[in-house]
Amino acid sequence: MDSESKTITTPRGRVSFGEHGAGAPFAVLHSLLTDRTAFDIVLDDLPGRALTFDLPGFGLTDREVDIDGFADAMAAAIADACAGELPVTVVGNGLGSFVALGVAVRHPEVVGRLILVGCGATFPEPARPAFANMAAMVEEGGMGAVAPVALRRIFTEQYLDDHPEATAQRTEVLMRTDPGAFISACRALQDVDFTGQAGSVDCPVLIVVGEEDAATPLPMARELDELLPNSTLVTMPGVAHAPQLQDPDGFVSKVVGFMEGS
Repeated sequence: MDSESKTITTPRGRVSFGEHGAGAPFAVLHSLLTDRTAFDIVLDDLPGRALTFDLPGFGLTDREVDIDGFADAMAAAIADACAGELPVTVVGNGLGSFVALGVAVRHPEVVGRLILVGCGATFPEPARPAFANMAAMVEEGGMGAVAPVALRRIFTEQYLDDHPEATAQRTEVLMRTDPGAFISACRALQDVDFTGQAGSVDCPVLIVVGEEDAATPLPMARELDELLPNSTLVTMPGVAHAPQLQDPDGFVSKVVGFMEGS
C-alpha cells in the first residue's frame, strides 16, 4: 500500500496518520487489536482519500486515558487534516468505532456520515471483564501473551485454520503495539457507555457487524441501532470482529453505496 505517512500537532497533542488516494477525505479509526493498516486492503475500492489515523498511544499519537479523550483527540486531528472539507465520513472498527461514535456525540460538526464496524452503545456487564483480563495478560507477559486471544476476536476459528498467514501477520502487528497504550485502551473500553448520548447523533450511520463477532456481538449492534435516530444495521455472515480483513469484497459491497450517499 502506497500510503503517505504524516504527523500533525493539534491542541490535544501529536497525531500520526497515513494518507492514501485522492478526492474527498474520509477518516479511518482502527481497532484495539489492529493498527492503522487494518483497512489498507480495502482502501483502493473505497471512494475518496483515506486518512488512517493512529489512535492515542498507537504509532506516534500521544496517549489519552478515556474514550472522551480519544474522541477529542481524533476530532481535533480530523478537523486539522480535513480543514475546509468538513464534515467527513468517519469509519471505525472496534475501539475505533467507539471513538468515532464519541466524535459524533462530542463534535458533530466533524462528522457527515458514520460507519461503525463492530460497535455498540456500551458493553454488557458480563463482557467487561474481558478487557481487564487482556490488560492483566499484557501487564504480566507483554503483548505476546494476548496474541492468541486477540486473534480469536479478530477472526473466526475457521478463517484462522484456512489462512495460517493471518496468524503471523496479526501477531506481528500486535507485537508492535505499546503495552501501556494497549492497557489504557482496554480500561477505556471497559468503561465506555454511550447509552444516554447515542440519541443525539443525527447524521446517517451505517452499523456493520459480523455474525460471528464475539468481541462486539450482534445484540450490541441491535441495541445501538435502536438508540440511533438515523441508522441502518447490516450483518456479514461468517466473519468476526474485522470484516474488512476477513471478507474485504463483502465489506466494500456493504459500505460503498453508503459512503457515496445512496
